[in-house]
Amino acid sequence: MTIKKIKIINVVFLFLLSFLWHFMYDLLPNNFFALFFPVNESIWEHMKIIYYCLLLSSVLEFILYHKFKIKINNFYISSMVKSVLGVIIYLIIFIPIYKLIGESMFVSISLMLIVYALMEFISLKILQSEELNINILPVIIIVLGMILFIILTFYPVHNFLFFDNIKFGYGILK
Repeated sequence: MTIKKIKIINVVFLFLLSFLWHFMYDLLPNNFFALFFPVNESIWEHMKIIYYCLLLSSVLEFILYHKFKIKINNFYISSMVKSVLGVIIYLIIFIPIYKLIGESMFVSISLMLIVYALMEFISLKILQSEELNINILPVIIIVLGMILFIILTFYPVHNFLFFDNIKFGYGILK
């Protein structure tokens, strides 16, 4: 097994995991699950799918790298960059399209797959670059990202990113 094969497997894993991730809060609606899974159909809540799936896939990668004794560098940086940058790139591309044509499931899913593939490519380059020995800062940024998602789940900003067009509201909707 090579690092490139793991990255390809990871893109498929991410894509499949995203579908499960999307419906977990509906299956088990409680405040704990609200921390990690989208609680409504807003654009922002769907960014939890990208953020947390990319983080979870990093754990899977880490296990596979150790199992197959593959030397990697900058694991924490890679995990942080792909999760944070994945959300940013998705939003940069998605928002103009959304403003032009509105919601399109085909566009959303296709863009998610493209972003996953791009993030895994960027991650591959980071893992193959020289060791930077920066481990604490990426972990802090990952945790801050998680805190941001938690706060904005329970106290959403009242703008289009946080508005659920299905239930016509913000945050956790019953």
